Amino acid sequence: MPRLMISADCHVTEPPDLWTTGLPEGLRARGPRVELVEGRTCLLVEDRVARKLPPLGDGAGSPERPAFWQPDDPAARLAALERDGVWAEVMYPNIAFFCTYVIEDPALQAATCRVYNDWLAERFGGCERVAGVGLVPARDVQATVAELEYIRARGLRAALLPAHSDERPYNDAAWEPVWEAAAALGLPLSFHAGTGREQTPARGPGAAVVNYVVTVAGPMETVAYLCASGVLERHPELRVGMVECGAGWLAWTLEAMDDAYREHHAWVRAAELLLPTTGLRHLPARPGGHCESRAHRRALPALGLGLSAPGRHLPRVTQGGGRAVRGRTRGVRRADPVS
Repeated sequence: MPRLMISADCHVTEPPDLWTTGLPEGLRARGPRVELVEGRTCLLVEDRVARKLPPLGDGAGSPERPAFWQPDDPAARLAALERDGVWAEVMYPNIAFFCTYVIEDPALQAATCRVYNDWLAERFGGCERVAGVGLVPARDVQATVAELEYIRARGLRAALLPAHSDERPYNDAAWEPVWEAAAALGLPLSFHAGTGREQTPARGPGAAVVNYVVTVAGPMETVAYLCASGVLERHPELRVGMVECGAGWLAWTLEAMDDAYREHHAWVRAAELLLPTTGLRHLPARPGGHCESRAHRRALPALGLGLSAPGRHLPRVTQGGGRAVRGRTRGVRRADPVS
C-alpha cells in the first residue's frame, strides 16, 4: 500500500475584512477586525486587542505585503502541496484562531463561526485534498450542536473546539449533546493547542520558552478530561484529535490517569470498573502537530496507539517576530480517508 504524506496542521489566512463585511450589521463593530492601534496592525474583537499581526502592507497581492496576508487561492495551495510532496492537508484558520474563543458574547461568537465556515466552504469546499476544519461556538451548547450540523451540511471535514473550556469544563454534563451530535454526524472534533486560554501568560526571563511549553501542553489536560469523565467510553464512535502538541506526553498521561484511578478510584470513579484510558485505547489516536519527538515514536506503539500525523504550518504567525513560516513535514503515515 502506498504511503502518503498528510499534513495534519496547516493554516489559512482569512481576508482581513471577512467579518466587517460578513457579520450582521449590528455585530460588525464588535466582531473580528484588523485595525491600527498605536501604529501597530492589530486584531481586535469586542473591546480588546486579541493579537498583534504583521502589517497589511501596500495591498492584496503586492510584493510589499507580508506572506501572511497574501491571497490564498485553492490552485496555489494545491501547487504548494505538489511542490512539498504532500498529498493532502488539514486546514485551520489564522485570524479566527486567535480571536474566536476569547469572544464573550455567545451570539457574536456563533455568528463569527458561521461567517468563517461559509467562507471556508465556498473557497476550499471543492478541494478533495484540503480538509477544512470548521469552527463551532463554545459558549452556548445549543449553538455548538447547530453549527456541527451546519458544518457537516456544508461539507467541511471536522470541527474545532477550544483546547480549554474553563467556563464549562469538558467533564460537565452540559457537553453531552455535543459529543452525541459529533458521534452521530461522524464529524471528528479537533482540539488545537493555543485555544481557549491566554497564549502568553508568562512574562520576564525565559517567558517565551515557558509560554511555548504551557501552550503545547494544553491538550494533555483535554485528554484527561475526555478520558477520566468517560466521554470517549460512552461514545466509542466519537473521533477526537489533539493538534500542534506533539505526542511524547501521551504515554505518560495514559499511565498517570490509570494509576490515579487505581489508587484513588473510591473518590473519583467508584461506580465504574473500566480504567479512564479504556475509551482512548479504542481510538486510532494520533495527536498531530509540529513538536514530534523520538519519545512518542517509541512509546505510543508499545501502548497500541498509532503514530501522529505531522503538520507543515503555512502560513502562520510566529510568537516572536510575527513572520510567516513554512515548516517541513517530518514523517509519514498511511493515509486514512479524510471524510
